[in-house]
Amino acid sequence: MTHSAKLIAPLLAGTLVTTLPPAAAATPVRHAPAATAAATAPGGAAADSASCAPRELERFSKEKSRGDGQEKSTGGPAATDDGDGWTPTATRIDPKDGHHAFVGNGYLGQRVAPNGAGYTAPGETTGWPLKTPRYDGSFVSGLYARGPENLEGRQAIAALPTWTGLDITAAGDHPQTFDSATPAGRISRYRQTQFIRCGIVRTSLTWTAADGRATDLVYDVLADRTDAHTGAVRLRMTPHWGGRATVTDRLDGRGARRMTQTGGSARDGRTMDVTFRTDGTKTDGAVASTLRPGPQVRAQGATTRRAGAAKDLGNEQSVSFSVRAGRSYELTKYVGVDTALTSRTPRAAATAAAQRAANRGWDALYRNHAAAWQKLWRSDVEVRGSGRGQRDLQSWVRAAQYGLLSSTRAGSRNSISPAGLTSDNYAGEIFWDAETWMYPGLLAAHPELAKSVVDYRYKTMAGAAANAKKLGYKGLFYPWTSGSKGDLWNECHSWDPPHCKTQNHLMGDVSLAAWQYYLATKDTTWLRERGWPVMKGIAEFWASRVTRNPDGSYSIKNVAGPDEYSNGVNDGVFTNAGAVTALRNAGRAAALLGQRAPAAWKEIADHIRIPYDAKKDVFEQYDGYKGTTIKQADTVLLMYPLEWPMSQRAKINTLDHYAARTDPDGPAMTDSVHAIAAAGTGEAGCSTYTYLMRSIRPFMRGAFHQFSEARGDKAGAGDPHAGSPAQDFLTGKGGFLQTFTNGLTGLRMREDRVHLDPMLPPQLSDGVTLRGLRWQGRTYDVEIGAHSTTVRLTAGAPMRVESPEGERVVSRGVPLTLKTRRPDLAATDNVARCRTAQATSEEPGMYAGAAVDGNAATSWVPDGSDGTLTVDLGKPSRIGQITPRWKDGEPASYVAQVSTDGKHWYGTGYDGRTTARYVRLTVHGADAAKKGGQRPGLAELTVQKAAEPAKGK
Repeated sequence: MTHSAKLIAPLLAGTLVTTLPPAAAATPVRHAPAATAAATAPGGAAADSASCAPRELERFSKEKSRGDGQEKSTGGPAATDDGDGWTPTATRIDPKDGHHAFVGNGYLGQRVAPNGAGYTAPGETTGWPLKTPRYDGSFVSGLYARGPENLEGRQAIAALPTWTGLDITAAGDHPQTFDSATPAGRISRYRQTQFIRCGIVRTSLTWTAADGRATDLVYDVLADRTDAHTGAVRLRMTPHWGGRATVTDRLDGRGARRMTQTGGSARDGRTMDVTFRTDGTKTDGAVASTLRPGPQVRAQGATTRRAGAAKDLGNEQSVSFSVRAGRSYELTKYVGVDTALTSRTPRAAATAAAQRAANRGWDALYRNHAAAWQKLWRSDVEVRGSGRGQRDLQSWVRAAQYGLLSSTRAGSRNSISPAGLTSDNYAGEIFWDAETWMYPGLLAAHPELAKSVVDYRYKTMAGAAANAKKLGYKGLFYPWTSGSKGDLWNECHSWDPPHCKTQNHLMGDVSLAAWQYYLATKDTTWLRERGWPVMKGIAEFWASRVTRNPDGSYSIKNVAGPDEYSNGVNDGVFTNAGAVTALRNAGRAAALLGQRAPAAWKEIADHIRIPYDAKKDVFEQYDGYKGTTIKQADTVLLMYPLEWPMSQRAKINTLDHYAARTDPDGPAMTDSVHAIAAAGTGEAGCSTYTYLMRSIRPFMRGAFHQFSEARGDKAGAGDPHAGSPAQDFLTGKGGFLQTFTNGLTGLRMREDRVHLDPMLPPQLSDGVTLRGLRWQGRTYDVEIGAHSTTVRLTAGAPMRVESPEGERVVSRGVPLTLKTRRPDLAATDNVARCRTAQATSEEPGMYAGAAVDGNAATSWVPDGSDGTLTVDLGKPSRIGQITPRWKDGEPASYVAQVSTDGKHWYGTGYDGRTTARYVRLTVHGADAAKKGGQRPGLAELTVQKAAEPAKGK
């Protein structure tokens, strides 16, 4: 059954729009002094500027290294954290673990090798479209090229020579060298910490050479937040031997991809460079390095070997000096990077950047860099509570913020690729991921950074206009994947199936992002000069793209929605609703700017078909959808971010319908929008938390909380083009961040107010605070408590706040109190609902809590043929009936038992007089009952409380 947008309006009148995580981890070690200082600082968790002071880093490193002994750094991986997510730390080197630390400043990014510096290549083959071995790359935002591994020479992000190399050689009859390839067996007392708050990676270790000589080494690596074109590596070494040592500064061409060397040599002032030209796009650039020995080195008869001519996109220079046992020596390399995209003379500019940083010195450079990071962290998400789940969420949400902040920069006109500046996964190109998954969380707290996403679409307008014209449409057509110019045929990779032409919902995503930026900033100048041209061009595209039907409605035919398992369908519901939204928002923008919108825009918007099943009260994914498995979130996006008008029952039904049909091996971001939608439906129970954990826990990898695109080894079991999951998948991190910024808060921005509808699941009843949110020049905090929420305006004019309680105004010094919704507290006779559940094993994402969250669309699945689920009812209760509800069939057998103490268990067969606090269900033969490779799941365990006997009985 299909309705036009106009026809369904009357129907909707009055509606508004505990097992360990997969990343191996030791028990978190709390760094109390720094954490306490941060938590109590005025203005939020990150306002304590002293926490990034060098002495704080030194104290942390020394405290954490005490008692490590001389154990070898093999085995593992092992990891620690401070419990607040500021200092994720690796304590072992695992050669098979490619989830390496990362530094970035929004322009320049660099993976950091486990040994502290230099080039490494874990070797695992990446997925579509490049399908090349992984490596620790260095990337510049917006620097694209065409290389031989690309499909038909289409664009991919270029990779620079690795600039972190700083090797140590102990001279002698048999010289010994420490570099990125030194085996873990030669390394002890190892710690590598990613200081999230400060934007720096520190690696400390003891290297014992084959001849027994031991040297303590500390590497610090950063990409300067204040000077985008600068990076730096500081080495401090303490040899336990005497003699001669050489430190080699290396620009390593093994890290370069999709570029050709054009020159490079020694420059004045212990500086060298490598110059290059990107393949195909022919963009010139340079990487320069200035090596500065510290005074301890210069005092020991230091001699310098100047760099020669660059070779194979690499170059090196070195300093040799005498060392004494127990003395410490320091050397720092300062790196400059520039290209013709930002400088007419990139070689001179790169050299100037390196030497400018060297003249400032490490202390000044780091101080300003850390202060810039501190400013960013004035906006933060704080998860209160000491439970394992709360501590994990705190670490993960800060890792998510760090990933996005490291790959964005104010003033940039380059967007964010699915892996940001951490890798060349997805060819480093721009997808809908930017507007839909990463942008909203940034917009809520950092509109100056989010602006780069919408400005990129303005920058590539000429390419979009040329695409539309060549395809026979009017307006703007942005390619499904794009690089430097938005050219459909030279940049887009997905042609079989032809997503480059059929993923038309991207136009709706781009238009919505532009309108959202205006709502967040009320920057009318930007809207007139950049936003309106994009929105107008997209509205013109939709007006030329639709087909008029005999009944006067309009269809959009031959499209692919976000669900990439459906291709070439008609009237994709998210595509069509996005077109309606784009046409209507363009009309609003035109009115604001005194422009005249064509009458056809409203006519089309009011009559586009929106597939909807009235009997089921469910929106259909496309015309003719039959309930098949979908790859990822599609129809549920109607609720958020589109805010499509629908009844509360339609919201619940649509979410449950599609959540139960989503491929569990699909891309990682789906459950984040499920969590946001669940938070908004008001459905009794606590499925918001189930989806929240499903959106993050199965995907965390390594000590540094890297996000894998999929739970398993492939992002989509039914997608023949899916390959090894992207790392670090910022799309997923962006979706996860939105569960806090837009899910728990209910935040939606309006032109003249903000809408808030805060809620909490019981697992987070200690509270969640979002600090430093921004809206139209104002800054505010939202402190969500178990029963009430406080909104504090910390800067700017009074702000109107709309909530289910009505509209009120918050002013500085006069906080606003709202009710916190608690769907878990809704009346029920199921005494197991939202109680603590544990399991002997769980498939990733199919966690124990799903069996008692009140929602049959989620389920617990044991990670094996047998498993046991145990529920703590919180207090002794009279048990009336225990009823399991299964998904995907039933196991071969199962047994339910109860206990008063969690130790002694009794069988079922209750007459209403049995009192118990614990209930457990043991499953046998789940593997034998698999359907389509999926074990049966326990969708819901209902423990019905028996009626109290009548008095006197």
